[in-house]
Amino acid sequence: MSRWLIPCAALALLGLLGAGPSRAADPVFPLGSHFGLSPPGDMKPAIAFRGFEDRDTDASMLIVEIPSQNAAEVEKELTAATLKKQGLSEDTRETVPLQAGKGLLIVGDQEADNKKLRKWIFLASAPEGTALIAVQVPEAAKSKYSDADMRAALISTIARASVPMGEQLRLLPFAFDELSGLRPFRVLGSTTVFLTDGATDPQDAAAQPLLIVSIAPGGPEQASDRANFSRRLFGSLNDFKDVRIVGNDVLRLNNMPTYEIQAEAKDPKSDAPMKLVQWIRFGNGAYMRFVGISRSESWLQAFPKFRAVRDGVRPRG
Repeated sequence: MSRWLIPCAALALLGLLGAGPSRAADPVFPLGSHFGLSPPGDMKPAIAFRGFEDRDTDASMLIVEIPSQNAAEVEKELTAATLKKQGLSEDTRETVPLQAGKGLLIVGDQEADNKKLRKWIFLASAPEGTALIAVQVPEAAKSKYSDADMRAALISTIARASVPMGEQLRLLPFAFDELSGLRPFRVLGSTTVFLTDGATDPQDAAAQPLLIVSIAPGGPEQASDRANFSRRLFGSLNDFKDVRIVGNDVLRLNNMPTYEIQAEAKDPKSDAPMKLVQWIRFGNGAYMRFVGISRSESWLQAFPKFRAVRDGVRPRG
């Protein structure tokens, strides 16, 4: 079951946010980021985006992680001509060494919404990956965030091999009050988490019990439409063969309607008998989906754990 393990990656380009001077002793990693640095001046980790900000001066620094295979393509786009089309007048361009890797630093000025901005664009490459860091500082704050201090902050950029799971879970808009022995092992963006009942990370769905919890905006309002919607989502579980629905029900959990579908199937590689359950919970302009998967022989132990985790999920306060 390879598709559910493929991480989603986003590529962003050019001219967004920013940062400023002076160096802290230790690098700071924004929540969920593989990349961190010693933030300059009064910059603190941002609340609304991945990076840093100084709200008093409206200076900001945005960190966008880039798949390594796209790094060369992004660098090709960072030409003076392309940046000029974005309204950036380039002053300097240099390649700088990092603690592990290298960086391309571009500095210039831009006028946007009748405001003059000092901008830094930094493409940081390390063995762990690549990040595009876009910085902007309003002209009024230039004395607080000098070119020298900003350069020092940017070349302090380092990458960490992994983001702690607890930190990844904090990116989700929901939290778990009960894990029932299941272990979160992968988080996708800010919408989906995978949990398993085992010490190792499974490479396919038949290896050990697996629970996938995700949230998405929208969902139908009418009860009849919700039942059809749930069946269509269940139909997307096409990594199994001989799927046969053996039960469905409508539950009321946490005062929200929850649509349950249970099924039997076979693992396409080994023909091992499998059991599946899907719960879709609707409410507050969004829906939450739980998909539990287990070999039939482990189902009696796995199903109560899936149900306990489902009942212990709450919106993050």
